[in-house]
Amino acid sequence: MPHAPSDFYRTHLAGLHQRLQNSPIARTYLTGTGIRFDGVDLLPADQFELPFGSFSTVEFAHLFSVFDGSRVHQQVAKESVQDAPPGLYFTVVNNHVIQNPHKNRLGIYTDQRGEADLFIDGLHVDHYFLNEHQTPPTLGTIAFALCAITAHLAGLSQVSLVAAGGRGFDGRYVGYKVWPKLGFDAPLEPGEVAHVPHLAHCTTVQQVLVADSAWWEDQGSQRLMTFDLATDSTSWQKLLPYVSRKLSHERLP
Repeated sequence: MPHAPSDFYRTHLAGLHQRLQNSPIARTYLTGTGIRFDGVDLLPADQFELPFGSFSTVEFAHLFSVFDGSRVHQQVAKESVQDAPPGLYFTVVNNHVIQNPHKNRLGIYTDQRGEADLFIDGLHVDHYFLNEHQTPPTLGTIAFALCAITAHLAGLSQVSLVAAGGRGFDGRYVGYKVWPKLGFDAPLEPGEVAHVPHLAHCTTVQQVLVADSAWWEDQGSQRLMTFDLATDSTSWQKLLPYVSRKLSHERLP
């Protein structure tokens, strides 16, 4: 891992990180074994380089949700496609864990924002589907928690994705209500809650969830969301107790 653990990691994340790695689901699906990377079989202790440091196969698997027995292909995306920024992407193929015919795709990017030319290193989740009929119900939660903690250790600033579905969008998708439970947030659209007096003070999705989570489940909709990896962010405050509860009720199918 390229960076020394932060004080926040030591005080708030280290214990949970250990619990996650020792959980039956992580030991079944996320041990870094059986991974084939661009035609080369990887061992869990193998090291390879990413633009921001050296990672073991296990750390790589946790960062990009590469489940055991997966094939992984690396591609450089030079242009933005929809909401996926240019960057280095990894396509994950696993016919057992990932819902057929989908392939998961996650990548890292460097974005220049604002007048101060601040470069933000982030991870973008472009496609992410699990086979709910063949995987435990908490696999997605545990996989993302490991992803977020590993991204924090790697010094990344945020995780972004399009939380799909909801009012006016494809009804097959429920990301708009699932990802906020894991700490993802986004600004509300102008006037989105103007007709809802008890939500008039809200400016973000997370504020709506605090005030009336049922309203968001019924009226919320698709948008680009981010998980803030900074120390003690609102994202962590939402994720950590949620994951702890899920670990307490963890089970395999």
